[in-house]
Amino acid sequence: MAKSTTSRLLTVNLSVETDFLLARQRSKQIAEFLGFEAQDQTRIATAVSEIARNAYEYAVGGLVEFHFDRAGQPSLRIVVRDKGSGIKQFDQVLDGTYVSSSGMGLGISGSRRLMDDLQLDSSDEGTTVVMRKFLPRAITVPTIKELGEKIASIAPQDLGMAAHAQNREMIRLLGDLRERERELSQLNQELKETNRGVMMLYSELEDRAIELQQASEMKTRFISGVTHELRTPLNSIVSLSGLLIRRIDGELSAEQEKQVQFIQRSAQNLTEMVNDLLDLAKIEAGKVTPRLSEFTIEEFFAALRGMFRPLATNENVQLLIDEADAVSTRLYTDEAKLSQILRNFISNALKFTERGVVHVRAKLVGDGGICFSVRDTGIGIAGENKDVVWQEWGQIESAQRPKYKGSGLGLPLARQLATLLGGTTWFESKLGEGSTFYVEIPTAVAPLIEPVVRPERDDVILMVDDDEVARYILRRNLVTMTSAKLLEASSLVEARRLLASHTVRLIFLDIVMPEENGLSFAEELRMLPGKEELPIVLVSSKTLTPDEQTLIERHNLIYINKDRGDAEDQRVALERVLLNLGLNDLHETER
Repeated sequence: MAKSTTSRLLTVNLSVETDFLLARQRSKQIAEFLGFEAQDQTRIATAVSEIARNAYEYAVGGLVEFHFDRAGQPSLRIVVRDKGSGIKQFDQVLDGTYVSSSGMGLGISGSRRLMDDLQLDSSDEGTTVVMRKFLPRAITVPTIKELGEKIASIAPQDLGMAAHAQNREMIRLLGDLRERERELSQLNQELKETNRGVMMLYSELEDRAIELQQASEMKTRFISGVTHELRTPLNSIVSLSGLLIRRIDGELSAEQEKQVQFIQRSAQNLTEMVNDLLDLAKIEAGKVTPRLSEFTIEEFFAALRGMFRPLATNENVQLLIDEADAVSTRLYTDEAKLSQILRNFISNALKFTERGVVHVRAKLVGDGGICFSVRDTGIGIAGENKDVVWQEWGQIESAQRPKYKGSGLGLPLARQLATLLGGTTWFESKLGEGSTFYVEIPTAVAPLIEPVVRPERDDVILMVDDDEVARYILRRNLVTMTSAKLLEASSLVEARRLLASHTVRLIFLDIVMPEENGLSFAEELRMLPGKEELPIVLVSSKTLTPDEQTLIERHNLIYINKDRGDAEDQRVALERVLLNLGLNDLHETER
C-alpha cells in the first residue's frame, strides 16, 4: 500500500468564543515547529483566527483542522468548516469587493493575501475554507512523530485580555488593508525615485526594465545622430589624406608625408572608436540583423589582404593570410560583420606584435562550420587578465600600457557580432609568447558558381551625390582603377538629364539627396525599359531601415556605407564592384 503524503496534525472545535483564539495560538505554534519565520507565523495565525472568527460569529461554530502535506513542495494546510447558511454575496466576498459595516468578507480577502493559497466553497449547508502555506525550501522537514510530540507537550496558554485585545487590533488592521496598499504604492514610487529602497517589487522591476529599454533606444538615437555628423567629415579627412599619401596630385616632402600620416592615423582612430560605439549601441538595442550573402573564402581573404596591405608597415612582422584548408568553401553569412570581427583580431595582433608572424587561417570544422584563427607572436595576455579583454572599455594595466593604446571596444564588439552570426569567440594566450584568437561560425558548403558573362556596353560611370567632397573622393579613387568615362551629377534632375543623353554602364548613387530619396530614384530606374539590370551602387552614410534593406534586396542594388571602415575598405569594395563588371582595367602601377 502506498504511503500517505498527508497527515492530520490537530483539530480545534469552535464552540465557544475563545476557541478561535485557541486556533490562532495553535496555528502559530505549529508554524513555528514547521520552521516558518516569525513574520510568516504571524501571517498564518492571523489568517486562521480571522476565518475561525467568521465561522463562529456567522455560523455559530465549526472546526479547524491542521494538515501537513508532503507531496510536491511541503506545505501546512488548514481547513475551517462550519454548518451555517453559507455566504450570500459569494462572488463579491471572494474577489474582495464586498463591503459591510460589520466587516464581514474582509477577513476572507485579507487572509487570501496572507496565505499562499486560499480556496472557498460555500452553500446552504455550510462553508469550507482551505488555506495553504508552503514551507521554505531551505528548512529540514520534521517527521510527523516529532510534530505530534511537540504539539502534545505544550498546553494551551491562558490567552487573557491582552491576547484578545491584540487579536482585535489585528482585525482592525486587516480592515485597513486597502488603505495600506495605497500607501505602499506611493512608497514604492518614492523608493524608485530616490533609489534607496530595500525591497524591489516585481512591478518596479518591470518599470525599470522599460526605462532601461527606453534609455538604450535614446542612447542609440543619440549616438546615431552624433556619429552621422562625425563620421562624414572624419571619413573625408581619411580619404583626402590617402590621396595625398599616394601622391595622386603630386609629390610630398618627407616632413609633409609624416604630417599627413599623423592626420590620417588620428582620424582613423577616432573613426574606429565612433564606429565601435555605434555598433555596440545598435546591437544592445536589438537594431542589427545579419545581411546574408554568398562568397568564397578565397574572395574574402583577398579582400583582407588588400585591406591590411597598407597597414602592415612593420617590416619585422610578417602577415600571412592562408586559406589553403578551405579555399573553395562558399560561405552564406554576413560578409561585412565577419570581416569586422577578423579586422579587430588582426589589428590587435599587428599592434601587439613587434617581431615575428601574424598568421590568419580558415579551417572547416564539425558539420557545416568554419573556424577562423588569428595567431600572433606578440606580448601575450596573462591568465588573470583573460576576462578583462572581453569587457567594454577593458584595459590591461601594465608597464607596456602607454605603448599600446586602444579604446577597449574592439574585442567586446567582435564577440557580440559573432553571437549575432550564430557563432562563438575565444582565445588562447601565454604571456610573452603570443595569442591566438578564434571565431567559429556556421556556414553552408556549396559548389562554386560560374561567373556570369555580361554583354559589353559603353564604359560610362555616373556618380550622383549632392556632396562635392564625396564626389571628389569617389572620382579620385575610380581614376586609379578604371579608364571608363566618369560623369558627375549633384542632383537627381541632372542625373536624369545625363541618363537620357548617355548610355551608362554603372551608377554610384547617394541615398540622402535634397530633393528626394535616392532609393525612390533607383526604384524609378528599375521601371524603365533597358534599366532593369543596370548596376546601381548606393554609396551613403545613412543607417538603413528594415524597409530600405528590403527594397535594396528586391531591386538587386549594391550598398556601400561610405562612413564604415577605413578608406582602404572602401577601395576594396569599389575594386570588387568594378571587377565584377569588367571595368577594373587600371592598376596602381599604371597611374
